[in-house]
Amino acid sequence: MNQTAENLRGFLVRVQTSRLKAGEDLLGKEFQEIKSRAAAFRQDGNYSTDVGGSQENLKKNRYKDILPYDQTRVPVTLLAEEAGYDYINASFIQGADKQPRYIATQGPLSHTVVDFWRMIWQYNVKVLVMACREVEQGKKKCERYWPLERESVQYGAFTVSTVSKNIVNPEVVFRNLTVMFQEEVREVGHFQYIAWPDRGIPDSYACFLEMIQLVRHHQGEHKAPMCVHCSAGCGRTGVICTVEYIQCLLHKQRVPSDFSIYEVVMEMRRQRPSAVQTREQYDFLYHAITEMFEKQLKENHRYENPNESHPLAISRETTSGVHRHPMLMQCHQTVELNLLTMKL
Repeated sequence: MNQTAENLRGFLVRVQTSRLKAGEDLLGKEFQEIKSRAAAFRQDGNYSTDVGGSQENLKKNRYKDILPYDQTRVPVTLLAEEAGYDYINASFIQGADKQPRYIATQGPLSHTVVDFWRMIWQYNVKVLVMACREVEQGKKKCERYWPLERESVQYGAFTVSTVSKNIVNPEVVFRNLTVMFQEEVREVGHFQYIAWPDRGIPDSYACFLEMIQLVRHHQGEHKAPMCVHCSAGCGRTGVICTVEYIQCLLHKQRVPSDFSIYEVVMEMRRQRPSAVQTREQYDFLYHAITEMFEKQLKENHRYENPNESHPLAISRETTSGVHRHPMLMQCHQTVELNLLTMKL
């Protein structure tokens, strides 16, 4: 753990140093470089979008400018003969072990809900993370694909039931779903972040990080990918996948000495277009990862030196502009309780 701790401190020092350079918008430059490099993918034959852009599949895309790369798209072969196609707007993203850990996808359309459940069943998804509401600012962002609590709905060949609904914290709702197909029943955990505006960021780092921790706990050792979506399946979805990926590195004590959020986001963009879509979301990543690393260092210090206090690696003055939710402290205090009381 000592080497990992040194790597965490090294990252925190680099962040602090960059923030102290007056007059330089280093994060802005980083994000602009990400956008420029990602834009060049379109001229690269390794990043084609022919399947999603084909005439027969255009109507299955919520947004015409967000199409999965052919190389990482998620083929849905279950019931494909009956449906007549295997396309869904979804991309595989690798986890810390270089195996597909995430399915990043758009919010289902009314005519793709059955395709969505075909995908969930085919890939044996255990955890669903939804980072949007059905309607935002008067615009439809996602079709409802689950029933009300204690009700069941038939979606094609799949019967979906909402067994229970729990309030995790002021910004997150958890639903325990069951899905039945051909007499087999599976459980699916559904996390919904209800306080995250499109192209924006959550109000609370604590509530967000709590959800990420619960998602990883619920996923456990399950080898199948988790499914993450917002409306387009790129901005908010990319933030969630990036932070969960980094949390896995932290848990496995595999944060490298040259750890770089920039490189992680670039790797996400190589697999899902526009992952982490805005500068504000990129800033949020830095703040969230800083909090995650600081918390880990404090926990390490308390374990090694139970009678001493641990000075923060970065003073709070260096995190100006952080959005604080009034329930911030409550979110911190409820995480362990939720791990025990939720039906995980």
